[in-house]
Amino acid sequence: MLDIVSSVDSPPIPGQRASIPMQIASILLDVVGPVFLVAAVGYIWARSGHPLDSAFVALIVNSIATPCLIIDTLTKSGLKVSALGEMAAAACVSMAITLAAAYLLLRAAKLPIKTFLPALTWSNGGNIGLPMCLFAFGPQGLSLAIAYFTISSLSNYTIAQGIAAGGMRFGQIVRMPIVYAIALALLIVLTGSELPVFAARAVQLIGGIAVPLMLLSLGYSLASLTVASLNRSLLLSLARLLGGFAIGWFTAWLFGLEGVARGVLIIESAMPVAVLNYLFAARYGNQPQEVAGLVVISTLLAVLLLPLFLATVM
Repeated sequence: MLDIVSSVDSPPIPGQRASIPMQIASILLDVVGPVFLVAAVGYIWARSGHPLDSAFVALIVNSIATPCLIIDTLTKSGLKVSALGEMAAAACVSMAITLAAAYLLLRAAKLPIKTFLPALTWSNGGNIGLPMCLFAFGPQGLSLAIAYFTISSLSNYTIAQGIAAGGMRFGQIVRMPIVYAIALALLIVLTGSELPVFAARAVQLIGGIAVPLMLLSLGYSLASLTVASLNRSLLLSLARLLGGFAIGWFTAWLFGLEGVARGVLIIESAMPVAVLNYLFAARYGNQPQEVAGLVVISTLLAVLLLPLFLATVM
């Protein structure tokens, strides 16, 4: 992961910024482009008929690669625990506001809560959000994005799944490897200790596969999803992206966040619908084809909107 991190360009020097169209084009090519290009490889791989064991990839990413990425990144970021805690708190507030706004929207539109509420609230802060924040904001951006992603992931597997299933499942938290990875990383940071060199290098190597596998798996999954209702998927996808952007902006203002922290919170809040919500809908029989449409359309719209969002915070 260090090789990727060290290759990220520094933000432009104030006063030397390009025109807005040039800036957006640069963001599209340098930040958004690499993320969706890797996802496109996964999509093409699937459309070509080549196999990819999605269950195995998910197990590797969630159980081994992502925990190693968390330990490697947080212990080398140089960020204070207070900064990570502030981002986690801001993530909680941002998602709580999003949950309330999405609930009111769905009630007004008379759409089923179990089907659409998880999709409109929990976004793809991992597969897309982590690499996006890495390329946009550098190593510190990735560390802060991990703090946001942790809250999002924990609540997705508990509250979001509980909404889809009709009952909360908080007991799953103790079985999630990222919880123990975060605890270990914070222990190392707080005590000022270090992993043995051989362990640190092994963690770095394994953590380095997390982001590429996330993106390849995302593209592969998109190839099997279809859009059930284009108009509804389009409108709700715009609500997820534009609403998330606005809520992220408000929450950043509420917490007084500036610089990289502000940018990470806003961008993570404006991610498209996570594929995991489709899996929950399929598992509990909540119109999975509708959620599949949201995943596909919101991801495609993100290619167009994320450069504009990034241009406002970089």
